[in-house]
Amino acid sequence: MPGTLIMRRIFTAATALIVLMAATRAWPQASAPAIASLSPSVLYYGPSTLPIGFTVTGSGFVSGSQIVFNGTALRTSFRSATQLSASLKLTPVPGNVALIVVTNPGGAASAPYEVTLAVNGPKVAYPAAFRFLEQATWGPEGQDLINLQQQGFQPWLTAQQAAKESKFPSPPAGAPKDFAQSTFMYNAINGPDQLRQRVAFALGQIMVISEDKIPLAGMMPYLQLLQDNAFGNYRTLLQAVTLSPSMGRYLDMVDSSKPNAVKGTLPNENYAREFMQLFTIGTVELNQDGTRTLDPQSNTIPLYGESDIQNLARVFTGWTFPPTPGAAAAKKLVNPVNYVGQMVPVEAIHDTDPKTFLGTTLPAGQTAEKDLSQALDVVFNHPNVAPFVSIRLIQHLVTSNPSPAYVKRIAAVFANNGAGKRGDLWAVTKAILTDPEARQGDIAANASATGGHLREPVLYATAMLRALGASVSSTNQLAEKIAIMGQTLLKPPSVFNYYSPFYRIPGGAAAGPEFQLFSTGTALLRADFAAEVLLSKLGAGTTVNATPFVQLAADPGALMDAVNNAFMGGQMPSAMRSTIMTAIAAAGDPATIAYDAGYLTASSGLFQVEQ
Repeated sequence: MPGTLIMRRIFTAATALIVLMAATRAWPQASAPAIASLSPSVLYYGPSTLPIGFTVTGSGFVSGSQIVFNGTALRTSFRSATQLSASLKLTPVPGNVALIVVTNPGGAASAPYEVTLAVNGPKVAYPAAFRFLEQATWGPEGQDLINLQQQGFQPWLTAQQAAKESKFPSPPAGAPKDFAQSTFMYNAINGPDQLRQRVAFALGQIMVISEDKIPLAGMMPYLQLLQDNAFGNYRTLLQAVTLSPSMGRYLDMVDSSKPNAVKGTLPNENYAREFMQLFTIGTVELNQDGTRTLDPQSNTIPLYGESDIQNLARVFTGWTFPPTPGAAAAKKLVNPVNYVGQMVPVEAIHDTDPKTFLGTTLPAGQTAEKDLSQALDVVFNHPNVAPFVSIRLIQHLVTSNPSPAYVKRIAAVFANNGAGKRGDLWAVTKAILTDPEARQGDIAANASATGGHLREPVLYATAMLRALGASVSSTNQLAEKIAIMGQTLLKPPSVFNYYSPFYRIPGGAAAGPEFQLFSTGTALLRADFAAEVLLSKLGAGTTVNATPFVQLAADPGALMDAVNNAFMGGQMPSAMRSTIMTAIAAAGDPATIAYDAGYLTASSGLFQVEQ
């Protein structure tokens, strides 16, 4: 396996414990303690952080014997030659597997004893909780798993709605060029508002801007806008995005002026075109289940033509950058570049003639604000919006290939949240995640062959990092690693996102948008990233501590249980487990054993495709 010498250096401290344990086996068996059982047999995470007590039963215990839990010596009470007791404050352990060892004075030590860590009386089974968090967060993480199992789906969702929102602050003077990316990754790994962030990221892949064109000063407010509106109303979001100076600059709506016959100029059509095609209704008529409506000749039905785009472009004339606080009043009609706040109207360059689009005519003589508000209402209430947006959000959160029935159920919630409100993104998000089709694969045997989706590079990275409890600072360099895998974070190459939502897997009928970023080259680079994570070679600002897994290497079965829980939600196929067990049996030292188990799992297709 690669990197053995480097791995030995990385894991020296953790390996020392295992070597000590192995060395003590040479002591006479009569002096060595042995563990027979643990009471309780499972150590349970509690709702509080109070210490929990347990008793070790075995033989060969003496006064001064000490219980060692995952490498940490505990204050131990000697009860008899066959019984010891201790207590500890149980905090989340990656993989929910620990080893207990008893050491006697003089160094004799027992064989490691595997203990399972779990939630007592969970409302959600571990595999189901793990899979739910794959869809609703940046990756299952110890405390989130505990919370979800203890609370249940609906209470966890309610807590996420109220969670403190992560922020994208204004960049300080001299901010590094990757300030937005490092802030994004810091929030993704550490933020309590995991679901809000995932929905905001999905919305940002529908309503795309890119740092290739928009500077840092414009990226941060836009990212915050998406965060602020992730659980709001889609109509409100449409207006916020439309009047965002960052979007105005990206799709050229800012300072777009009414037609000028003398100069031969026309309003810019970019925003009008993408607003309909990518943000709201698409290009062809849809049924409410997301399938395409066909005419009697079995042809799709176009929603609009060039005239509709031109007229909507005229609606969007007459908006400029927000005024810069403290700056002198602009001498020109339009304001200088400023990305803070919403764009403001300039009536002198707004087209006040009648405008007809999507079968609706806006009357002459209206203000820029009036035209914009009415136009947004027209598009927002178009029947295509519900299935169009529902499909996109389902694809980003749950599966690339939702059934028409799934889409129809979510579109119905978009159309009416149950209280007569259209476009309620919080209701839509809850419906997507709790739908029977979303939860179908919680039991692996019930998973659909076309369910789930490939983890795009940023999700592949965050899933591994959160599974291992990585420490990530606000000055991390993770975006550079993610870019190597084919996704330059916050710099999508086009308005169609990092990948086209319409991309299909070559040679098959199934949709697989994220596979557009996957090739033989990036497949190898993903495996390289897995190695760098396990070796904690991710640059300044990110540390991965693999010690809990190295400590388990003395018991390969316990190690595989932990790796299975941490990466696969406890649902690793038996054939895969057997293959990896065979592979790690050939490894030498504990560091290599732990590395190989993690590497073979994280680089596998079964981990890279989120089912």
